[in-house]
Amino acid sequence: MLCPQWAFAAIPTIGLLELVAHVAQTHSAVPERDWKSARDYVASASKPEDLVTFAPRWEDPIGRETFGPAVATLEREARPDESRFPRAFEVAAHGAHDPTLEGWRRVETHDFGRITVNTLENPAPAHVLDDLVSFVGPERMRVSRIDGDHAVDCPFAHGATQSGGLGAGPAIPGDRFACPTGGFVVASVAADLDYHPRRCIYAPPQGGKSVIRLQFLAVAIGRALHGHHGIYVEAERNRTGTPVTLTFKVGDAVVGSVVHHDGDGWKPFEFDTTSLEESVKGRADVVAEIESASADRRLYCFEADTR
Repeated sequence: MLCPQWAFAAIPTIGLLELVAHVAQTHSAVPERDWKSARDYVASASKPEDLVTFAPRWEDPIGRETFGPAVATLEREARPDESRFPRAFEVAAHGAHDPTLEGWRRVETHDFGRITVNTLENPAPAHVLDDLVSFVGPERMRVSRIDGDHAVDCPFAHGATQSGGLGAGPAIPGDRFACPTGGFVVASVAADLDYHPRRCIYAPPQGGKSVIRLQFLAVAIGRALHGHHGIYVEAERNRTGTPVTLTFKVGDAVVGSVVHHDGDGWKPFEFDTTSLEESVKGRADVVAEIESASADRRLYCFEADTR
């Protein structure tokens, strides 16, 4: 079958369009020297408690590579949200802005070629007393698995790191709480429903009537228990899994309970602990219990802090 003459005539036009697109892409790329100049400025001007973020979002891998782990830290890149940061350094290309910083006050702007670094102040930064993710370890935490009336301690163990490809779930560090009857608890990073990395406590429920119980020792109690929870994106996006329930307790009192349904994404929660703040007068053990009717693809992760 012969091609019509107009098809041959279109070939030069297509080639010209490809050339124009190539020129546009190569000329819009940010030179490496601009990234490095922005990095040097942010490294010298930022404090450990500040946020460093890259915009647009698709520039984040380049930002991480150029800025390195000393500036693009795990706490910044895999943050639970922006509320705890008093100040942010927004490293922006192509005039973009980080939408999560909407409402923050811009106090300074510096241009480094095609990179703009905006310094913004949080109008109401949260004062975090204790971050429960940092408690994961044998010194400040205990883990057990409850099956009916039978409780089994899950000792802190040292083993090989486990990680896989797409769909394998969050990486499992070698240092973890491992339950003899199945189940584990570990600090890791999970991708949420929007593929944002989140530093969190990875504690998959074991299904049935089984409960994974985490006891955080001597937590500073304030006016609120604040956090987020979610399911690893590849296990949540099809919206076919069973709900996961997370319940917090202090002593015999239930602080609050929240349920995660597939499709909720990185779901926030907050419980008022003002009455506890007055009764415990400082610190108390906080218990978190995780359960779900099924263990199938329940790659569950949560984070919480006291404020």
